[in-house]
Amino acid sequence: MPSPSPLSRRRLLGLGGALAISAAAGCSGSGPGGVGLGRRESATCVPRTSLDSHRSLAGLPLVYEINRRRTAFRFDGAFFARLESWADGLGEVLPSQPEELFTYGSWTNCQSACDSWHNSGRAFDVARLRLADRSVVSCRYDQWRDLGGSRLEAARRRYWCLAAGLHQHFAYVLTYLYNAQHANHIHVDNGRSGNAESTFSARSEVQVQAVQAICSYLWDTPVELTGEWDTATRKAAGQVLDRLELDDALDAPGSWSGFLAASAARGRG
Repeated sequence: MPSPSPLSRRRLLGLGGALAISAAAGCSGSGPGGVGLGRRESATCVPRTSLDSHRSLAGLPLVYEINRRRTAFRFDGAFFARLESWADGLGEVLPSQPEELFTYGSWTNCQSACDSWHNSGRAFDVARLRLADRSVVSCRYDQWRDLGGSRLEAARRRYWCLAAGLHQHFAYVLTYLYNAQHANHIHVDNGRSGNAESTFSARSEVQVQAVQAICSYLWDTPVELTGEWDTATRKAAGQVLDRLELDDALDAPGSWSGFLAASAARGRG
């Protein structure tokens, strides 16, 4: 199937202070608001000093993507715990142990209407993972989208394996398929799922986009990347779920988490 249409390159903001722009990619808003998911908690602005500072996540040093320096970032405690539950399992699904996590950050004060979970310290932007074998799992679609052949296939495969694991832990996972602002990172927040694992909703554009991309790029079951829960998407998802011996409805108990866990593990190959 054809690759998604190229996105315009997102120009990075001026360097400035690391914490002031650490979540520059997320300042414009954190979630796909109004994608038929019902009422959800509203983001609020909280002061930097009310949040815990962390220089690592599940033992992984945090590196600021813009200046490539190890940096401390501020997090809401419960959100940080959710991130650690994701990061703790990375060594089991990656081809090599992760050693550094590159990020655009977590808390930021965008001096906005407080409509982003970054303002609450409850959002995080993943740029890259550097592994012990010196290879990289890159969320920088802006850098690898113009690759060709096996190099593009490998980069895209690792990207969607990583995204699958994030989707298991968070309901809002924004990828390059969502909009051009996410071409250089994957955004996650717990505005909808809170402290629990995510659940599937066919009304969620970002979750449907993930299902379509995961079926296409990880399970060799191509389907058009429309973000719509149409007949073709249901059929493709059903075929993958049958292979995994799971209920063919993604909203059935165990199907969504099983689908995502198996998809994340495809990164070992």
